[in-house]
Amino acid sequence: MNSVLAKCALFLCIACSLTCALISLSLKAETLNDKLATPGDYQALFSQSADTAQLVALSQKLNLGETVRGHFVQSRQLKVLKKPLISQGQFIFDQTQGLIWQQIKPFESLLILKDKQLIQRDSQGRVQVSKADASASAAAMGDLLPSLVRAMLSGDISGLSENFELHFLITDKLSPDGQWQLGLTPKDPLMKKAIANMVLEGSDVLQSLVLLSAAPNVTPQDMTRIDFSALSQGTLSEAELALYALALEASKP
Repeated sequence: MNSVLAKCALFLCIACSLTCALISLSLKAETLNDKLATPGDYQALFSQSADTAQLVALSQKLNLGETVRGHFVQSRQLKVLKKPLISQGQFIFDQTQGLIWQQIKPFESLLILKDKQLIQRDSQGRVQVSKADASASAAAMGDLLPSLVRAMLSGDISGLSENFELHFLITDKLSPDGQWQLGLTPKDPLMKKAIANMVLEGSDVLQSLVLLSAAPNVTPQDMTRIDFSALSQGTLSEAELALYALALEASKP
């Protein structure tokens, strides 16, 4: 998948990035979680290194195949705001077609990452296309974030060490599913300016992606948490293929 982050924002997914662009909201949103994790909660993780055996075991857990879909709830905590901004929606990741990030609340928007371009459709139906090579920082993140998306949703963990410093921590050894955290620090300085650290969390499946704007011991800082649910696999439906077709139409001169 040649998906790209075309601006210094997250497209996801996460990348996220993940992969998907985090849209700045002017409305204050209510908190869905009683207490969000803080950056300091991840200091123990980033003091641990990840070994090969742990990465192999994690790859086997996360392998959901070539096509994955699910729901997300995104909580974005900005240091200038007292309450996090909340958005909800659904996503589709296909290793051939790319990534669709469809926000439903608090307003509708659609992001499609495919073939080195980002297509955005806002709540008014307006479509904008961004190219990967529009800037050096966009090109750098465009090279790295597709690997992160594949790792999150198809278990391709082993290749991440080329572009990220990896950290691994078992957070609940008593849990039958084995709760874990995988920390990623980008090696590329351009990407690191946009996203200083990332954390994948899960058990037998991926549960969340956390993005930190600085090191875990730095406060205050911007922090985004994306919780995933209802993950499933299977071939693309006609309705899903129609969404990807929008990317082809938007890219025509």
